[in-house]
Amino acid sequence: MQGHTAEELKATSDLVAAYFDSLEDKIAFLRTLSEQGHEDEAQLLCLVYIAGLANNLHPPGTKSGRSFSEALIRYGGDELFSLVMPDYLFENVPWKSAPLGLEIAVKNVLVTLPFGEGLHTRDLLDVLQSELSPAHLAWLKREVWRGSVAYAVYTTLRTGSVHFGGVGAALSFSHTYQGKPIPRVVFHNLYAALLSLAAHARKVSQESGEWFGQADWLSSGEQ
Repeated sequence: MQGHTAEELKATSDLVAAYFDSLEDKIAFLRTLSEQGHEDEAQLLCLVYIAGLANNLHPPGTKSGRSFSEALIRYGGDELFSLVMPDYLFENVPWKSAPLGLEIAVKNVLVTLPFGEGLHTRDLLDVLQSELSPAHLAWLKREVWRGSVAYAVYTTLRTGSVHFGGVGAALSFSHTYQGKPIPRVVFHNLYAALLSLAAHARKVSQESGEWFGQADWLSSGEQ
């Protein structure tokens, strides 16, 4: 934080610590809530907290689906969220805004993959790299989160819980990964991811001296 006095830096550091101490108490309560037989309510709050942290960790104006998904992929602490289901990706990519020829090129690659088999994001991009131009690959890299387990969590659990009052406690998949069924996403996965996200947000805030590592966070309106 350039241009700030030592007193201002100390005040910000104290506020950051107090904020994340309070958040950690709220997160701990979710475990208590779940153990008391209110797992649906605990999961709803867990998803809300994940969405809030994700929005704050991304630049203002980032779409909520993208911030939620990328936060889980990058900071959720579980590679499960990074798994991509090729058919789900193809279904969700906004092809109308894609470069000319990319849709057909991607489809031609995906049909050669084992049906119903998920891949880690990096492995899918490795497969596509040899078949796509650098420009096409760069565009798809920006959109690959749309085929991830993290995005399925957003569209099914987060959206369903927040907007429609809950759609069940677990998210199941018909896909496999390395020959085994992709695990269900349940409360304990989300709770662990929330702990990891909160720890990352605290760390980046403390190390940068800026809320959520963003100099313009307080004036962005995202908080």
